[in-house]
Amino acid sequence: MPRRCRIRHRRSTTADASTALPGDCPDHSVPPLLGRDAASAGGPATRPHPRRGASVAAAATAAVLAAGGLLGLGGCQADGDLDTANPSAIAAIPSTEPEIVPSTTSPGAATESATLIGERSREPWSFAGRDGQRIRTTNYDIHTTIRYDQVVDRLPLFMEAALGHYRSAIIDLPPPRDPMQSFVFHDREEWEAKTVEVIPRQASQLRGLGRGGFSTRGIAVLYYLDWSGRSRDTLAIAAHEGWHQYTQTTFRDQLPLWLEEGLATYMEGHRWGGSDSPPQFRPERNWERWSTLRSVIRRDRLIPLRELVSKSPQEFLAEGKGDLLTYYAQVWALTRFLVEYDDGRYRPALERVMNDAVAGTLHRTIIRSPRVAAAGGGGRAMLRSRVGPWLLLAYITEDLRAFEAEYAAYCRSLVTRRRR
Repeated sequence: MPRRCRIRHRRSTTADASTALPGDCPDHSVPPLLGRDAASAGGPATRPHPRRGASVAAAATAAVLAAGGLLGLGGCQADGDLDTANPSAIAAIPSTEPEIVPSTTSPGAATESATLIGERSREPWSFAGRDGQRIRTTNYDIHTTIRYDQVVDRLPLFMEAALGHYRSAIIDLPPPRDPMQSFVFHDREEWEAKTVEVIPRQASQLRGLGRGGFSTRGIAVLYYLDWSGRSRDTLAIAAHEGWHQYTQTTFRDQLPLWLEEGLATYMEGHRWGGSDSPPQFRPERNWERWSTLRSVIRRDRLIPLRELVSKSPQEFLAEGKGDLLTYYAQVWALTRFLVEYDDGRYRPALERVMNDAVAGTLHRTIIRSPRVAAAGGGGRAMLRSRVGPWLLLAYITEDLRAFEAEYAAYCRSLVTRRRR
Protein backbone atom coordinates (compact mmCIF):
# COMPACT_ATOMS: atom_id res chain seq x y z
CA MET A 1 0.00 0.00 0.00
CA PRO A 2 1.56 3.33 -0.98
CA ARG A 3 2.41 5.81 1.72
CA ARG A 4 -0.26 8.24 0.60
CA CYS A 5 -2.97 5.60 0.67
CA ARG A 6 -1.82 4.48 4.12
CA ILE A 7 -2.40 7.90 5.62
CA ARG A 8 -5.82 8.20 4.05
CA HIS A 9 -6.69 4.77 5.39
CA ARG A 10 -5.78 5.86 8.90
CA ARG A 11 -7.81 9.01 8.77
CA SER A 12 -10.96 7.47 7.41
CA THR A 13 -11.20 4.25 9.42
CA THR A 14 -12.97 4.01 12.72
CA ALA A 15 -12.48 1.38 15.38
CA ASP A 16 -14.32 -0.21 18.18
CA ALA A 17 -13.34 -3.03 20.46
CA SER A 18 -13.40 -5.63 17.72
CA THR A 19 -12.48 -3.95 14.44
CA ALA A 20 -9.32 -2.93 12.67
CA LEU A 21 -7.59 0.19 13.81
CA PRO A 22 -7.11 3.04 11.41
CA GLY A 23 -3.79 2.56 9.79
CA ASP A 24 -4.28 -1.19 9.58
CA CYS A 25 -4.41 -3.05 6.34
CA PRO A 26 -7.63 -5.13 6.28
CA ASP A 27 -5.44 -8.24 6.15
CA HIS A 28 -3.98 -7.25 9.53
CA SER A 29 -7.17 -6.16 11.27
CA VAL A 30 -7.28 -6.92 14.97
CA PRO A 31 -8.92 -5.17 17.88
CA PRO A 32 -6.96 -2.44 19.68
CA LEU A 33 -5.33 -3.09 23.04
CA LEU A 34 -3.07 -0.28 23.90
CA GLY A 35 -4.38 3.15 23.60
CA ARG A 36 -2.45 4.28 20.67
CA ASP A 37 -5.36 4.80 18.39
CA ALA A 38 -4.80 5.59 14.79
CA ALA A 39 -7.98 7.60 14.57
CA SER A 40 -6.22 10.45 16.26
CA ALA A 41 -3.47 10.58 13.67
CA GLY A 42 -5.51 12.73 11.38
CA GLY A 43 -8.53 13.80 13.36
CA PRO A 44 -10.12 13.86 16.79
CA ALA A 45 -8.41 11.75 19.39
CA THR A 46 -11.52 10.06 20.68
CA ARG A 47 -12.24 6.57 19.52
CA PRO A 48 -15.75 5.38 18.79
CA HIS A 49 -16.94 2.68 21.14
CA PRO A 50 -20.08 0.53 21.19
CA ARG A 51 -21.40 2.12 24.35
CA ARG A 52 -20.21 3.73 27.54
CA GLY A 53 -19.40 1.60 30.54
CA ALA A 54 -19.64 -2.12 30.62
CA SER A 55 -19.22 -3.28 27.05
CA VAL A 56 -18.19 -6.89 26.78
CA ALA A 57 -14.65 -5.97 25.76
CA ALA A 58 -14.30 -3.35 28.46
CA ALA A 59 -15.59 -5.70 31.12
CA ALA A 60 -13.15 -8.38 30.05
CA THR A 61 -10.30 -5.91 30.04
CA ALA A 62 -11.22 -4.60 33.46
CA ALA A 63 -11.22 -8.12 34.83
CA VAL A 64 -7.78 -8.85 33.46
CA LEU A 65 -6.41 -5.49 34.47
CA ALA A 66 -7.68 -5.92 37.99
CA ALA A 67 -5.71 -9.14 38.14
CA GLY A 68 -2.50 -7.40 37.30
CA GLY A 69 -2.83 -5.12 34.35
CA LEU A 70 -3.02 -5.40 30.58
CA LEU A 71 -0.38 -3.96 28.35
CA GLY A 72 1.77 -1.63 30.26
CA LEU A 73 0.58 -1.31 33.82
CA GLY A 74 3.82 -2.72 35.06
CA GLY A 75 1.95 -3.92 38.08
CA CYS A 76 1.47 -7.04 40.17
CA GLN A 77 4.10 -9.73 40.20
CA ALA A 78 1.73 -12.56 41.15
CA ASP A 79 1.95 -15.71 39.10
CA GLY A 80 -0.26 -15.61 36.06
CA ASP A 81 -0.95 -11.92 36.28
CA LEU A 82 -0.41 -9.57 33.40
CA ASP A 83 2.15 -7.31 34.90
CA THR A 84 1.79 -4.83 32.15
CA ALA A 85 -1.41 -4.81 30.28
CA ASN A 86 -2.81 -1.53 29.17
CA PRO A 87 -5.79 -1.27 27.01
CA SER A 88 -4.32 1.95 25.84
CA ALA A 89 -0.65 1.37 25.49
CA ILE A 90 -0.64 -1.12 22.74
CA ALA A 91 -2.96 -0.32 19.96
CA ALA A 92 -1.46 0.93 16.74
CA ILE A 93 0.97 3.81 16.82
CA PRO A 94 0.23 5.65 13.65
CA SER A 95 2.10 8.55 12.20
CA THR A 96 1.84 10.71 9.16
CA GLU A 97 5.63 10.97 9.04
CA PRO A 98 7.79 8.78 6.82
CA GLU A 99 9.46 5.82 8.46
CA ILE A 100 12.95 6.84 7.41
CA VAL A 101 13.83 10.50 7.65
CA PRO A 102 17.12 12.37 7.43
CA SER A 103 18.90 12.73 10.73
CA THR A 104 19.14 16.26 12.04
CA THR A 105 20.34 15.53 15.55
CA SER A 106 23.38 13.71 16.81
CA PRO A 107 22.67 10.32 18.39
CA GLY A 108 22.70 10.16 22.14
CA ALA A 109 23.73 7.57 24.67
CA ALA A 110 20.98 5.21 23.59
CA THR A 111 22.14 4.91 20.00
CA GLU A 112 25.77 4.68 21.05
CA SER A 113 24.79 1.79 23.32
CA ALA A 114 23.07 -0.01 20.46
CA THR A 115 26.00 0.47 18.12
CA LEU A 116 28.52 -0.82 20.64
CA ILE A 117 26.50 -3.75 21.96
CA GLY A 118 24.75 -5.08 18.88
CA GLU A 119 23.87 -8.65 18.11
CA ARG A 120 25.74 -11.58 19.65
CA SER A 121 24.24 -14.62 17.98
CA ARG A 122 21.46 -15.75 15.70
CA GLU A 123 20.11 -19.27 15.27
CA PRO A 124 17.02 -21.01 13.89
CA TRP A 125 14.01 -21.25 16.18
CA SER A 126 10.44 -22.36 15.66
CA PHE A 127 7.11 -21.99 17.40
CA ALA A 128 3.98 -24.02 16.72
CA GLY A 129 5.50 -25.29 13.49
CA ARG A 130 6.42 -21.80 12.26
CA ASP A 131 10.04 -21.14 11.41
CA GLY A 132 11.71 -18.23 13.10
CA GLN A 133 14.93 -16.99 14.62
CA ARG A 134 16.41 -16.58 18.07
CA ILE A 135 18.59 -13.49 18.33
CA ARG A 136 20.71 -12.85 21.38
CA THR A 137 22.16 -9.50 22.33
CA THR A 138 23.80 -8.32 25.52
CA ASN A 139 20.47 -7.52 27.19
CA TYR A 140 17.83 -9.38 25.17
CA ASP A 141 16.93 -12.89 24.14
CA ILE A 142 14.65 -12.27 21.16
CA HIS A 143 12.48 -14.97 19.61
CA THR A 144 10.72 -13.95 16.42
CA THR A 145 8.79 -15.49 13.56
CA ILE A 146 8.45 -12.23 11.62
CA ARG A 147 8.98 -13.04 7.96
CA TYR A 148 10.36 -9.68 6.83
CA ASP A 149 14.14 -9.76 7.00
CA GLN A 150 14.46 -5.99 7.26
CA VAL A 151 12.21 -5.93 10.34
CA VAL A 152 14.01 -8.84 11.96
CA ASP A 153 17.35 -7.13 11.36
CA ARG A 154 16.07 -3.97 13.03
CA LEU A 155 14.74 -5.69 16.15
CA PRO A 156 18.00 -6.25 18.08
CA LEU A 157 19.35 -2.82 17.19
CA PHE A 158 16.10 -1.13 18.16
CA MET A 159 15.62 -2.96 21.44
CA GLU A 160 19.17 -2.35 22.62
CA ALA A 161 18.81 1.31 21.62
CA ALA A 162 15.51 1.52 23.49
CA LEU A 163 17.12 0.05 26.61
CA GLY A 164 19.91 2.58 26.32
CA HIS A 165 17.26 5.28 26.16
CA TYR A 166 15.46 3.95 29.25
CA ARG A 167 18.72 3.99 31.15
CA SER A 168 19.82 7.48 30.15
CA ALA A 169 16.76 9.57 29.23
CA ILE A 170 16.20 10.98 32.73
CA ILE A 171 18.79 9.47 35.08
CA ASP A 172 21.49 6.85 34.84
CA LEU A 173 19.75 3.55 35.55
CA PRO A 174 21.32 0.12 36.04
CA PRO A 175 21.31 -2.59 33.41
CA PRO A 176 18.94 -5.52 33.82
CA ARG A 177 20.45 -8.35 35.81
CA ASP A 178 19.84 -10.92 33.08
CA PRO A 179 18.91 -10.78 29.40
CA MET A 180 15.19 -10.08 29.00
CA GLN A 181 13.09 -12.43 26.92
CA SER A 182 11.03 -10.97 24.09
CA PHE A 183 8.75 -12.88 21.74
CA VAL A 184 7.72 -11.01 18.60
CA PHE A 185 5.47 -13.10 16.39
CA HIS A 186 4.53 -12.63 12.78
CA ASP A 187 0.79 -12.77 13.34
CA ARG A 188 -1.87 -12.70 15.99
CA GLU A 189 -2.58 -16.42 15.79
CA GLU A 190 0.94 -17.21 17.00
CA TRP A 191 0.69 -14.47 19.64
CA GLU A 192 -2.52 -15.98 21.01
CA ALA A 193 -0.92 -19.40 21.23
CA LYS A 194 2.01 -17.99 23.19
CA THR A 195 -0.36 -16.02 25.40
CA VAL A 196 -2.07 -19.26 26.42
CA GLU A 197 1.34 -20.68 27.26
CA VAL A 198 2.52 -17.67 29.31
CA ILE A 199 -0.69 -16.57 31.05
CA PRO A 200 -3.21 -19.40 30.65
CA ARG A 201 -5.73 -18.03 33.14
CA GLN A 202 -6.03 -14.67 31.38
CA ALA A 203 -5.53 -15.73 27.76
CA SER A 204 -9.22 -16.04 26.91
CA GLN A 205 -9.84 -12.50 28.10
CA LEU A 206 -7.09 -11.13 25.89
CA ARG A 207 -8.42 -12.71 22.72
CA GLY A 208 -11.23 -10.20 22.48
CA LEU A 209 -9.12 -7.19 23.30
CA GLY A 210 -6.78 -6.04 20.73
CA ARG A 211 -3.75 -5.29 18.88
CA GLY A 212 -0.42 -5.28 20.58
CA GLY A 213 0.95 -7.43 23.34
CA PHE A 214 1.86 -7.54 26.99
CA SER A 215 4.78 -7.96 29.33
CA THR A 216 4.74 -10.03 32.49
CA ARG A 217 7.53 -10.88 34.92
CA GLY A 218 10.02 -9.33 32.52
CA ILE A 219 8.86 -11.28 29.45
CA ALA A 220 7.39 -9.36 26.51
CA VAL A 221 4.98 -11.05 24.10
CA LEU A 222 4.22 -8.97 20.99
CA TYR A 223 3.41 -9.45 17.34
CA TYR A 224 3.88 -7.70 14.01
CA LEU A 225 1.42 -4.81 13.60
CA ASP A 226 2.58 -3.30 10.32
CA TRP A 227 2.56 -4.67 6.80
CA SER A 228 4.82 -5.13 3.80
CA GLY A 229 7.99 -4.86 5.82
CA ARG A 230 7.16 -1.64 7.62
CA SER A 231 8.02 -1.51 11.31
CA ARG A 232 7.01 1.78 12.92
CA ASP A 233 3.98 0.60 14.90
CA THR A 234 5.55 -2.70 15.92
CA LEU A 235 8.70 -1.05 17.22
CA ALA A 236 6.93 1.78 18.99
CA ILE A 237 4.87 -0.72 20.94
CA ALA A 238 8.02 -2.70 21.65
CA ALA A 239 9.51 0.47 23.15
CA HIS A 240 6.44 1.02 25.35
CA GLU A 241 6.26 -2.56 26.57
CA GLY A 242 10.02 -2.71 26.84
CA TRP A 243 9.90 -0.02 29.52
CA HIS A 244 7.50 -2.14 31.58
CA GLN A 245 9.66 -5.18 30.95
CA TYR A 246 12.67 -3.25 32.23
CA THR A 247 11.03 -1.87 35.38
CA GLN A 248 9.60 -5.28 36.25
CA THR A 249 13.12 -6.70 36.32
CA THR A 250 15.03 -3.72 37.72
CA PHE A 251 12.91 -1.52 40.03
CA ARG A 252 12.56 -2.81 43.58
CA ASP A 253 9.54 -0.54 44.21
CA GLN A 254 6.91 -0.16 41.50
CA LEU A 255 5.94 3.32 40.39
CA PRO A 256 2.37 4.63 40.58
CA LEU A 257 0.40 3.68 37.49
CA TRP A 258 0.18 7.21 36.11
CA LEU A 259 3.97 7.61 36.19
CA GLU A 260 4.73 4.08 34.99
CA GLU A 261 2.45 4.64 32.00
CA GLY A 262 3.67 8.18 31.51
CA LEU A 263 7.27 7.03 31.30
CA ALA A 264 6.33 4.19 28.93
CA THR A 265 4.68 6.66 26.56
CA TYR A 266 7.64 9.01 27.01
CA MET A 267 9.87 6.22 25.67
CA GLU A 268 7.77 5.57 22.54
CA GLY A 269 8.80 8.46 20.29
CA HIS A 270 11.61 7.63 17.88
CA ARG A 271 12.94 8.23 14.41
CA TRP A 272 15.37 6.46 12.13
CA GLY A 273 18.26 8.32 10.57
CA GLY A 274 18.45 5.80 7.74
CA SER A 275 18.04 2.11 7.02
CA ASP A 276 21.44 1.21 8.50
CA SER A 277 21.51 3.74 11.34
CA PRO A 278 20.35 3.18 14.91
CA PRO A 279 17.12 4.90 15.98
CA GLN A 280 17.06 8.17 17.84
CA PHE A 281 14.56 8.39 20.70
CA ARG A 282 12.81 11.71 21.12
CA PRO A 283 9.69 11.97 23.30
CA GLU A 284 8.28 14.84 21.26
CA ARG A 285 8.12 12.66 18.15
CA ASN A 286 4.91 11.00 19.24
CA TRP A 287 2.24 12.14 16.85
CA GLU A 288 -0.55 9.99 18.23
CA ARG A 289 -0.19 11.17 21.82
CA TRP A 290 0.27 14.74 20.71
CA SER A 291 -2.74 14.74 18.38
CA THR A 292 -4.93 13.20 21.08
CA LEU A 293 -3.84 15.89 23.51
CA ARG A 294 -4.52 18.58 20.92
CA SER A 295 -8.06 17.29 20.42
CA VAL A 296 -8.64 17.24 24.18
CA ILE A 297 -7.37 20.81 24.55
CA ARG A 298 -9.54 22.03 21.69
CA ARG A 299 -12.61 20.47 23.30
CA ASP A 300 -11.63 21.70 26.76
CA ARG A 301 -11.80 18.13 28.07
CA LEU A 302 -8.61 17.74 30.09
CA ILE A 303 -8.97 15.15 32.83
CA PRO A 304 -8.50 16.94 36.19
CA LEU A 305 -5.13 16.15 37.76
CA ARG A 306 -6.47 14.41 40.87
CA GLU A 307 -8.67 12.15 38.73
CA LEU A 308 -5.79 11.48 36.33
CA VAL A 309 -3.51 10.18 39.08
CA SER A 310 -6.22 8.50 41.18
CA LYS A 311 -7.78 6.18 38.60
CA SER A 312 -6.32 3.17 36.87
CA PRO A 313 -6.28 2.66 33.09
CA GLN A 314 -8.96 -0.02 33.41
CA GLU A 315 -11.27 2.49 35.08
CA PHE A 316 -10.83 4.87 32.17
CA LEU A 317 -11.42 2.01 29.73
CA ALA A 318 -14.69 1.18 31.46
CA GLU A 319 -15.77 4.76 30.75
CA GLY A 320 -14.91 4.47 27.07
CA LYS A 321 -11.87 4.11 24.87
CA GLY A 322 -11.82 7.83 24.19
CA ASP A 323 -11.26 8.42 27.89
CA LEU A 324 -8.51 5.84 27.91
CA LEU A 325 -6.75 7.51 24.97
CA THR A 326 -7.01 10.83 26.76
CA TYR A 327 -5.47 9.25 29.86
CA TYR A 328 -2.44 8.04 27.92
CA ALA A 329 -1.98 11.37 26.14
CA GLN A 330 -2.17 13.24 29.43
CA VAL A 331 0.26 11.03 31.33
CA TRP A 332 2.64 11.41 28.37
CA ALA A 333 2.28 15.19 28.74
CA LEU A 334 2.56 15.00 32.54
CA THR A 335 5.85 13.13 32.30
CA ARG A 336 7.20 15.67 29.82
CA PHE A 337 6.01 18.41 32.16
CA LEU A 338 7.97 16.93 35.05
CA VAL A 339 11.07 16.68 32.88
CA GLU A 340 10.90 19.94 30.93
CA TYR A 341 8.74 22.58 32.59
CA ASP A 342 10.37 25.86 33.57
CA ASP A 343 13.88 24.71 32.66
CA GLY A 344 13.45 21.47 34.56
CA ARG A 345 12.03 22.81 37.82
CA TYR A 346 10.54 19.43 38.76
CA ARG A 347 13.15 17.21 37.17
CA PRO A 348 15.34 16.79 40.30
CA ALA A 349 12.31 15.48 42.19
CA LEU A 350 11.50 13.06 39.37
CA GLU A 351 15.10 11.88 39.37
CA ARG A 352 14.86 11.20 43.09
CA VAL A 353 11.65 9.23 42.55
CA MET A 354 13.30 7.00 39.99
CA ASN A 355 16.44 6.49 42.06
CA ASP A 356 14.32 5.57 45.09
CA ALA A 357 12.23 3.13 43.02
CA VAL A 358 15.38 1.33 41.93
CA ALA A 359 16.76 1.31 45.48
CA GLY A 360 13.50 0.15 47.05
CA THR A 361 12.99 3.23 49.23
CA LEU A 362 10.19 4.90 47.24
CA HIS A 363 7.28 3.36 49.13
CA ARG A 364 8.81 3.98 52.52
CA THR A 365 9.40 7.63 51.66
CA ILE A 366 5.78 8.08 50.57
CA ILE A 367 4.38 6.36 53.67
CA ARG A 368 6.51 8.51 55.98
CA SER A 369 5.75 11.80 54.24
CA PRO A 370 4.03 14.37 56.50
CA ARG A 371 2.24 15.79 53.45
CA VAL A 372 0.77 12.40 52.63
CA ALA A 373 -0.33 11.88 56.23
CA ALA A 374 -1.92 15.34 56.31
CA ALA A 375 -3.85 14.51 53.13
CA GLY A 376 -5.25 11.31 54.63
CA GLY A 377 -2.94 8.81 52.97
CA GLY A 378 -1.02 6.07 54.69
CA GLY A 379 -0.28 2.39 54.88
CA ARG A 380 0.85 -0.14 52.34
CA ALA A 381 -2.68 -0.74 51.10
CA MET A 382 -2.49 2.77 49.68
CA LEU A 383 0.65 1.83 47.76
CA ARG A 384 -0.63 -1.52 46.52
CA SER A 385 -3.40 0.24 44.64
CA ARG A 386 -0.75 2.26 42.78
CA VAL A 387 -3.11 5.20 42.34
CA GLY A 388 -3.56 8.51 44.12
CA PRO A 389 -1.73 11.83 44.47
CA TRP A 390 0.64 10.49 47.12
CA LEU A 391 3.85 10.53 45.12
CA LEU A 392 3.15 14.08 43.96
CA LEU A 393 2.66 15.18 47.56
CA ALA A 394 5.67 13.33 48.93
CA TYR A 395 8.16 14.31 46.24
CA ILE A 396 6.91 17.06 43.98
CA THR A 397 4.64 19.68 45.55
CA GLU A 398 2.43 20.51 48.50
CA ASP A 399 0.19 22.72 46.38
CA LEU A 400 -1.61 20.44 43.93
CA ARG A 401 -3.89 23.22 42.73
CA ALA A 402 -1.02 25.45 41.61
CA PHE A 403 0.78 22.43 40.14
CA GLU A 404 -2.32 21.53 38.12
CA ALA A 405 -2.62 25.07 36.76
CA GLU A 406 1.00 24.91 35.58
CA TYR A 407 0.45 21.50 34.05
CA ALA A 408 -2.67 22.60 32.16
CA ALA A 409 -0.86 25.64 30.81
CA TYR A 410 2.02 23.42 29.73
CA CYS A 411 -0.38 21.08 27.88
CA ARG A 412 -1.79 24.03 25.97
CA SER A 413 1.68 25.25 25.06
CA LEU A 414 2.68 21.75 23.97
CA VAL A 415 0.00 21.49 21.31
CA THR A 416 0.55 25.00 19.98
CA ARG A 417 4.31 24.83 19.63
CA ARG A 418 4.63 21.36 18.09
CA ARG A 419 4.23 22.38 14.47
CA ARG A 420 6.17 25.62 14.60
